[in-house]
Amino acid sequence: MRKSNLEAAQTRREIVVAAADELRQHGIAEASLSDIMAAAGLTAGGFYRHFRSKDQLVAEALVAAGADLIENLKLALASDGFNGAVDAYLSSAGPDGAGIPNCPFSALGSEIARAAPETRDALTLTLENLLSTFETGTTGGKPGRRNAVVALATMVGALTLARISTKAKLSSEIVEIVRKDVHRAP
Repeated sequence: MRKSNLEAAQTRREIVVAAADELRQHGIAEASLSDIMAAAGLTAGGFYRHFRSKDQLVAEALVAAGADLIENLKLALASDGFNGAVDAYLSSAGPDGAGIPNCPFSALGSEIARAAPETRDALTLTLENLLSTFETGTTGGKPGRRNAVVALATMVGALTLARISTKAKLSSEIVEIVRKDVHRAP
């Protein structure tokens, strides 16, 4: 029995959400279509009913992850200002830096740089939106765009380094130093 268009759209959304989690956790190269589909509660055979390629799914999943991150940061900005958004962004590091970042850039930056052009194009737009989100939260007479770029680049680097370290103390130190420094930026 065929699914309705609404059911097919819901299934596609479930695949995208599962893919975003799998990609951030395991990386683009290591996340297999069968693992992604299993995480969505589906069989691998149904993948091509929804997507033409893994590259298409990767682009869509990482853009969706970026959109979720931006929405959460906007909520943090509205309620707690720039410093609250910084805290929300860095909170995915976990107490030992080993958490899976919500941000596709800190989770997969080097892989994204080598991804298919459609993935890079889509994530370039996401990056612009993320910078614009931080830019609107910077105040204090300093140029918003410059502070947004510095803050985001610093935080992406901090989460990346925190995840690399096998020492919980070092990971926490990196995140906390960056949190304090970026708090002062605006």
